[in-house]
Amino acid sequence: MRVVVAHENLDFDALGSMVLAGKLFPGSLLALVGGLEGPLKDLAPLLEDRLDLVPASEVPLDRVSELILVDNARPERIGPFRALVGRVPCQVFDHHPPAPGDVPAVGGRVAPVGAAVSLLVPLLRERGLGLTPLEATLAYAGLWEDTGGFSFPSTTPLDLEAAWELARMGAEIPRVREWVRPHLGEEARAVLRALLRTAQVVEREGFRLLLARAKEEGYVPALAPLAHTLLDLHEADGVLLVLRLGREVLLIARSKARLDVGRWLSQVGGGGHPRAAFARVRGVRHAVRHLLESLPRYLDPEPTLREVMTAPVETLAPTTVGEALRLLEERGYGAMPVALPLEGGGVRLLGLARRRDLKKAERLGLAHHPVEGFLARAVVLPPETPLSRMEPYLKEGGGRVLVGEPLGEGYRLLGIFTRTDLYRKAPLGEKPVGERILEALPEGARRVLLALKEAFPQGVYLVGGAVRDALLGRSGPDVDLVLEPGVRVGEVARFLAERFGGSYGLHYGFGTGRVRLSFGLVVDLAESREEVYPYPGALPQVRPAPIAKDLERRDYTVNAMALSLAAWELLDPYGGLRDLEARLLRPLHPLSFVEDPSRIVRGARLAARLAFRFAEEALKALPPALLPEVLKTASQSRLRDELLLTLEEDTFHQALSLLQELSALQALYGLRLPPAEPFGRLRPSPEEPQAERLLLEARLLLLLYFQEAPLERAQALGIPKRLQEALGLLLRAARGEEVEREALGREPLRGAFLALFPEKEAWLREKRRVLMGRDLLSLGMRPGPQVGEVLRRVAEARARGEVKTFEEELALARKLVGDGTLSPPR
Repeated sequence: MRVVVAHENLDFDALGSMVLAGKLFPGSLLALVGGLEGPLKDLAPLLEDRLDLVPASEVPLDRVSELILVDNARPERIGPFRALVGRVPCQVFDHHPPAPGDVPAVGGRVAPVGAAVSLLVPLLRERGLGLTPLEATLAYAGLWEDTGGFSFPSTTPLDLEAAWELARMGAEIPRVREWVRPHLGEEARAVLRALLRTAQVVEREGFRLLLARAKEEGYVPALAPLAHTLLDLHEADGVLLVLRLGREVLLIARSKARLDVGRWLSQVGGGGHPRAAFARVRGVRHAVRHLLESLPRYLDPEPTLREVMTAPVETLAPTTVGEALRLLEERGYGAMPVALPLEGGGVRLLGLARRRDLKKAERLGLAHHPVEGFLARAVVLPPETPLSRMEPYLKEGGGRVLVGEPLGEGYRLLGIFTRTDLYRKAPLGEKPVGERILEALPEGARRVLLALKEAFPQGVYLVGGAVRDALLGRSGPDVDLVLEPGVRVGEVARFLAERFGGSYGLHYGFGTGRVRLSFGLVVDLAESREEVYPYPGALPQVRPAPIAKDLERRDYTVNAMALSLAAWELLDPYGGLRDLEARLLRPLHPLSFVEDPSRIVRGARLAARLAFRFAEEALKALPPALLPEVLKTASQSRLRDELLLTLEEDTFHQALSLLQELSALQALYGLRLPPAEPFGRLRPSPEEPQAERLLLEARLLLLLYFQEAPLERAQALGIPKRLQEALGLLLRAARGEEVEREALGREPLRGAFLALFPEKEAWLREKRRVLMGRDLLSLGMRPGPQVGEVLRRVAEARARGEVKTFEEELALARKLVGDGTLSPPR
């Protein structure tokens, strides 16, 4: 059973993310830990009718096989499910920054966006999944709430893209503001009045923190919005609300910039993200005093003029008004300093020539007068002046200040700063690719790589899909590592199992191994090697080789990248990063598909899952690989395995459709594309311990059902005999032949049958009628031991499969009495 959970006291972002995760992982159970927060309480009746939220207390923990955490990565916030952390695989979709003690996730996505919803919407789009208007509106409400109507500093382009996608899916935007920002109740208004009376600004290193306190008996809803209300009313950079509600003290913090309130409140047991955080505390005076004293340590350095000024600054020599105005317009400046040069590279400032002043002088007929008579005062500030102190100087300097250092009788000018620069974000250098990959990995994978880097300083590489998906902002439960000669698979496997707990298996003949860690992460290990194909389609011959040769044997450029753990450097010899940005699948060389036609199937699967397309070189390389003489020698087991892997994907039908479009589905498998509708009716049962395997087998049965000769195709593909028998029963039932209802009711046949004939569900659920004592009495038998004996004999025949219907049981009973086996009725 797969369970989706967020945290206690759900807000819109948490609930919306749970709904989206339920779409991405069909059959998941949405578990409610704690209650609903603020406005969501009023919407509860609507939500109960439309969303299936199950209290966590009603979920049997021993049947949970996987956890999906949204809007949260902290184990202490998931109630009883905390007991499963480290025991079942966990995927995390969270917009809070990673922190020590987070759930060791094996998949998901953690990224600094405004709302967790924004991490899930792109996955819905990639898989072609839609939402109902209510679901889209809930998700949009989460976006609106956590980004402050897309105005908080944490808002990113990804949030805006998610909003557009949700609006396209039917989100009712006018309703969102109603939900998220309801009118304040009388209790909340009373708290707001108290906060306003106690509000005071505390300044630390240029950061203005608004501190406000209030006391109220009992629970008061919708308190978090009060923090934004106060920020709007005061010129502050952040706010800390201290709310004493009965015996409970709540701290609510918000920040516009510089202060990571999530890290700040973590000192007192709280948490959150950089712009919004929350804590429950005891000993409120000590907590608040400690927070205020520690505030400078949690502030980002304040930007200075040196970081944001425009440099270098050009100056004008003394000239006429007309000539100065011409130079200003030619250079496109609104103002320029007029200065005389001094020895040593300094200048003596005369003032600022502003275009508007010079135009006015020109209109008055003063164009030929010296410009010195029309200069504004020039304000010069040192480069280390903090931006928080700029406002009065900008007013004094008419919207501009010069940045310089004293030099003799003048200044060495370094730059100029204008009022508009206050709104220009200082450019941030892009992080190195290796660092970006590490940050994009799930917490569990990140811990494993950091431990390996420490234990094996050289020769270990993260490769293939793990690198590709991390660069795409995605991740899965598997990590692929390649070990260069000198690092042995057995050593690494033993180290990981001892360090993190778990088990491992080794294949010495292939130089590979697999480690299953205790928290669900699977680490595949392989010693680096090169491959030689003796003939087209053959299984390759391998021999040890450096990492460069190992990457050379990959299928597509986007899979031929490796991250060196030694230096966190990306190895990209074939331009995979460039193709990744263009979302292209490009084979490494022209004969790639001829050597291994199964790569075509792998490409179609990736294209469907990641919304990629085949590059022109790939399309040109396809026809030779599909020639009969090439396919005759291809590995049929490898092709079958790739087909089954494709059927495991949520986007399997898109992948099959692409193979059909490329003329590969018939050439590789002798299959034609089935209709999509029946597959959409397949529903995995979370109650089934092997739900994913049964869903795959049901898809396989449906795929074969729609072929011209289903049983022949099944045999040619090497499908297991039990599935061939199930396919035979499905075909008989479709032809209207009598098939035992009990056989049709077993998975995966049951799922495939109901996908084809949904109207038969009630019939399939009916219990088969079996022979009972009253039936024997109606035959003329009298009550007594003989009735029991007949029922026993018939039950034994039923168990052996000798009688399959009520009519056959009745006929057997007549025979048992009529042929003298038992005494005839008197």
